[in-house]
Amino acid sequence: MRASMASQSSQRNNNRMLFYIETHGCAMNRSDSQIMDSLLRRAGWKRASRPEDANVIILNTCNVKMPTEQRMIHRAKVLSRIAPLVAAGCMAKSQPELLRSYAKALVAPRAITHIVEAAYSALKGTRAEFLNWETPNKAEFNREPTGFIGIVPIAEGCLGSCTYCITKLARGRLTSFPAKSVIRRAKEFLNKGAVEIWLTAEDTGVYGWDKGENLPMLLNKISSLDGDFRVRVGMMTPDSALKIVDSLIDSFKDKKMYKFFHIPVQSGSDKILKLMGRKYTAEQFMRLIYEIREHFDDVTISTDVIVGFPGEEEGDFQDTLKLLEVTKPDVVNLSRFGPRPKTLAANMKQLSPKVIKRRSKEAAAIIEEIKERNNERFLGRKLTVLASEVTSKGVQGRTQCYKPVALGNVTPGVFYRVKIVDFRGNYLIGRLREKEGRRTGIAVRCRTRLSRDLPS
Repeated sequence: MRASMASQSSQRNNNRMLFYIETHGCAMNRSDSQIMDSLLRRAGWKRASRPEDANVIILNTCNVKMPTEQRMIHRAKVLSRIAPLVAAGCMAKSQPELLRSYAKALVAPRAITHIVEAAYSALKGTRAEFLNWETPNKAEFNREPTGFIGIVPIAEGCLGSCTYCITKLARGRLTSFPAKSVIRRAKEFLNKGAVEIWLTAEDTGVYGWDKGENLPMLLNKISSLDGDFRVRVGMMTPDSALKIVDSLIDSFKDKKMYKFFHIPVQSGSDKILKLMGRKYTAEQFMRLIYEIREHFDDVTISTDVIVGFPGEEEGDFQDTLKLLEVTKPDVVNLSRFGPRPKTLAANMKQLSPKVIKRRSKEAAAIIEEIKERNNERFLGRKLTVLASEVTSKGVQGRTQCYKPVALGNVTPGVFYRVKIVDFRGNYLIGRLREKEGRRTGIAVRCRTRLSRDLPS
């Protein structure tokens, strides 16, 4: 009788231990959500497919821009009406005062190992905050790949001193994770069916500088792993890339490396770069891009640009447009400057919104022209494409230089030979050279079905 009562009590407790995670922001945040998911499951919690079914909701926040911050506040307000809320991520650390009205518990990015404690506190209705600067090895946590993509954090924090950035207030200074942990995590993702490994950090270019190692050394070890897969390297600042450019290019020559470089320039004006706290010149950025393109016929250059930074005059803005025309990046993340609280740039004299809006529209038009010109040169070419992402419109693949290709209804996790028959500014459109759905025999790694129970 006692055993039966204990079983019923346990069942009631389990029914009250349902969590839901909503994730916003970068690949690092997606990885953090996977880690929190894994820790909660190991503690006996179960994942709810809808916030309405959860006993506790976790909002993994981003606040890199003002519109994102406002969206996080709105989501916190909405979700807190459904179930007790745990606010995690960058905003929980850098702007906790904006979330305390809605969240029962706060968890900083470097304190995510406390997520189980936070969830229990929220469930009980008691307040808790875990905002300490800790150094968990985030590459070490076991978890499942997201479909066919395994996200591996290689470091947290950065060595920069950008005057506009609020992320450093949340992530802190550089902590590189041990290479053996990164390699083991990549290997386990591959064994679980991943065909893409994403290496992520606030600045991948400074990986290992705090441990006497460097990014090219790590890439060489990962590309030597068995299997036919591809590696995508996340954002690196121009100054960190310049310090390792020769060995970096050599490591990218391996066929397993996507020829994809995300190198944010932010401005084409040296005056503005200095005000931003960036540690390079526009000419150094241009030389870096030129050197990369000298070694790779097909390469995707992604960059970030901010218009309307305090002190940006018309000549500075025109310098940015000229830089874009010269370097012809394939992807440009364009932002209108908005001051972030607790940063130096927030105290600088701001430009009028009208000027910022006009410059943003002008830059956006030029960026679209550049993207279409870049993609047009792929028209009619026959390429090997790895189908790795499932979207609402079908399967999307990536070329060797990480160009997205719409493939339609094909099997994900497989390499295909594709002819590029059309293009848009943001992607290419491919047609299978062989009978649709036929595997090319180049490589097949499709051991894992796509999960319906993945982080947002």
